[in-house]
Amino acid sequence: MPELLKALVISLNEKITEIGSILAVARAEARKREQSKDNPPIRVLKYVPELRVYVAVYEAADNSVQNPK
Repeated sequence: MPELLKALVISLNEKITEIGSILAVARAEARKREQSKDNPPIRVLKYVPELRVYVAVYEAADNSVQNPK
């Protein structure tokens, strides 16, 4: 089965300025979205200067439970 990739958009603020803190936010948000105890692998962390945001692409868990909104 091919891996399922998902993305997060991370806006910068006064607390999120260093690459380490940006990666920590990406891992925490991905873990929360996937309802997992383990951090999903972050495949790409890219800055989009036109939008002044970071985009984190992560590998979603195969057994994740998604709550429809």
